[in-house]
Amino acid sequence: MDITNMFPKNACSLDGAGSLGWTWAEYFEKKKELGEKVVLVDMIGYPVTGSIPLSNELLNGQYPKETIFVLYCHSGGSSGALQKRLTPQYKEYTFVNLLGGIGQYPR
Repeated sequence: MDITNMFPKNACSLDGAGSLGWTWAEYFEKKKELGEKVVLVDMIGYPVTGSIPLSNELLNGQYPKETIFVLYCHSGGSSGALQKRLTPQYKEYTFVNLLGGIGQYPR
């Protein structure tokens, strides 16, 4: 399975509605509280401080069970869709959609 083919790269997906999501403020709080257990994942090639790019290697066992992957895209639509697809397949991890995507990133 190629994780990068599971969502549209340059369009917002309507399939993301109803996904488990955090705001940027919630992400920063959880990151401070849980540290390395929370991993910020860039799905769109727009890296921000502390993010890693989306890749198939994320799910190959390099991260411990119970890691929380926080996915972001342009608006939160595609990351929400991917969150909903990955959650049932990888029960050892938690996937969270970053609500509002990069458009809500605090500058």
